[in-house]
Amino acid sequence: MTKTKRSVEIVESFCGWDYLLRLVEKCKQERDKALISALFETGGRISEVLQLKKDNFVVQKPYLIVKAMPVLKRYKKVGEYTDRHGRRRWKTERKNAYRTFPIHMSEPLCEPFLRHIKECGSDLLFRISRIQAYRIVRSLDENIFPHWFRAQRASQLALEYGFDIHDLIDFFNWKSLQTATHYSHMGWKGLANKMKR
Repeated sequence: MTKTKRSVEIVESFCGWDYLLRLVEKCKQERDKALISALFETGGRISEVLQLKKDNFVVQKPYLIVKAMPVLKRYKKVGEYTDRHGRRRWKTERKNAYRTFPIHMSEPLCEPFLRHIKECGSDLLFRISRIQAYRIVRSLDENIFPHWFRAQRASQLALEYGFDIHDLIDFFNWKSLQTATHYSHMGWKGLANKMKR
C-alpha cells in the first residue's frame, strides 16, 4: 500500500496532540524535539524557525511570548520592466517583517521547546542547516515536511481556540484572507463544536 504525501492542501483538520507527541518522542536528541515543537508552536517556516534566538522569547505566565520572529517571503515593489517577451514585470527587494505572538505554556509541545530555550548553550537555538532540519522531520514520518506543521498549527488554533480568519492573519502575519483559508481547516469536529447548544 502506498502512502499519499501529506500536504497543506489535503490537511483536513488538526491531527491531534497524541500524534504530535509521538513525533517528538521519536526524536533522538533534545534539540530535535525542540525543533519539532518549534515548527508546530510557532507555525513558522523552516528558515524562520532556524533563525530563532534565545532573546526572541519572554515568559509571561501562562504564555511564552515570541517577539520579533522574522517573517520571510515579504517583498516590496521597487520598479518595473518589460521582459524579452514584452510582458510587464516587477522588480522587488526583500522587506523586513517580524511577528510577535503568544504560545500558551499549557500546550503539550511547549515544554520540550521551553526546556531547549533554557538549556541551549548558544544564543542561536538551532545550529543546523535547512537540509538537516528536513532530514530530521523526514526521519520521523516520511509523509510529512516542515510546512505541514504550519498548516497543523493553523487548524489547531481554529479548532481548539476558535480563531477566526482575522485571528489567524494576526497570529501568522499573513497578508490575505486567501492564505488563511488555504491553511486552516477545522474538520468535522470544529464544525460540530459550533453546533453545540
